[in-house]
Amino acid sequence: MTTGSASAPVRLTIAHGGHIPAAWGPPREAVRTTTVAIREPRGVETFVTSWGTLTGTAGEDMVVIQDSGEEYPIKKTVLAATYEEASPGRYRKKARSRLVQVPPGVVAVLATREGEIEVRHPDYVVIGADNEVYANAAHWVTANLKFV
Repeated sequence: MTTGSASAPVRLTIAHGGHIPAAWGPPREAVRTTTVAIREPRGVETFVTSWGTLTGTAGEDMVVIQDSGEEYPIKKTVLAATYEEASPGRYRKKARSRLVQVPPGVVAVLATREGEIEVRHPDYVVIGADNEVYANAAHWVTANLKFV
């Protein structure tokens, strides 16, 4: 007698947007509908997110603070290039996001600037302005982005 077991997911390392398989479909563009606060990291800080553990370093990074209280690091150069002040102390991403949803049965292992993270369906791989990759959770995309 054989027993049914789920097969192991396919693991795919993605270091930049060009590594995303064409079979996943073209990136979809979206605009941000919400704002965030930012702060400087306190020395070297570690952030545990739903998609992995990232490190932020004072002088190199800033910390994005969502209204939910979730925090994560972003390189200062990326923040300056992609965010604008929407109101005093509040920032909105000015660039359009380009997202590709991870298909079922795949673990996308993203080599981000802040550390390696694993992304699974229904979450998204996001392609940044310099073709870098990072992740957005599907529930976050629904709450904060509008596809155009």
